[in-house]
Amino acid sequence: MNSEQHTTAKVWLITGASRGMGHAIMEAALAAGHCVAAVSRSGEITTHIEDGAAQLLPYALDVTNTEQAVFDRMAEAVVKHFGRIDVLVNNAGHGQFTYFEESDEQQIRDVFETNLFGLMRVTRAVLPVMRRQHAGHIFNISSAAGYSGVGPSIYHTSKFAVTGFSESLAFETEQFGIRVTIVAPGLFRTDFMNFNSAYHLPARPIADYDAFRERMSGFVKYMNGREPGNPEVLGRLVVKAADSENPPLHLPVGADAIETLETHHEAQRKDVEAWREVSCATAFPPEESEVDTQAFFQ
Repeated sequence: MNSEQHTTAKVWLITGASRGMGHAIMEAALAAGHCVAAVSRSGEITTHIEDGAAQLLPYALDVTNTEQAVFDRMAEAVVKHFGRIDVLVNNAGHGQFTYFEESDEQQIRDVFETNLFGLMRVTRAVLPVMRRQHAGHIFNISSAAGYSGVGPSIYHTSKFAVTGFSESLAFETEQFGIRVTIVAPGLFRTDFMNFNSAYHLPARPIADYDAFRERMSGFVKYMNGREPGNPEVLGRLVVKAADSENPPLHLPVGADAIETLETHHEAQRKDVEAWREVSCATAFPPEESEVDTQAFFQ
């Protein structure tokens, strides 16, 4: 174990671990001396970390499977092999840069099955383990797109859902010693922007969107391989956050992600201030609306 490795190994479960950010997080965790259950559709996982294979448990699972029992068996297998689950990274994702009006129901469901419902199924399987331990840390890989709607609406909506779910999950599970961190990357140099992976033909093309669609496809092709973010550094950052005594709920990653969040929050602030007076004037008179809800949530 080298000087960068930890004396106390944790057990990580990472979905979408065969490539991209998931693989980078897996490699960083293995390099730090942790054990990793690496989940992918094929179950074929490779590592470049010396002696990493001894710490690695590949596991084949498609997160779009709708049978919860399949996910429960996965969690049981990991516990049987390693004894516990300390860190869950919900990384499996599906990109689709199509526009709402041009999308059909199936295209929308495909995105949500992976990005939200699959994430929920994995989380539901792991939560009983973490509750028994009274400890655990869940990293949900959202996106800067989960904070700003400037972009293809279906993908962004799915990531907004991940962000909202994660905030509520943190509230629900804090009582059990379980922490939640929302990782919101900007553009990272993975195969996410590969044209064949990211861009899908519209199910119902509408001529009014032709120019807009052409700009988006051009952007995807141009950015592929030019993304500013280094996934290996992101992987090490996630490991660092998992080791932190005070990990963040929100973790935007990359200067572009931070700029996206700050721009969005500033736009929200301006809207709030512009409409503050009339919005606050919608309440009943104070003598008719005195309530104290804080006692319920302390």
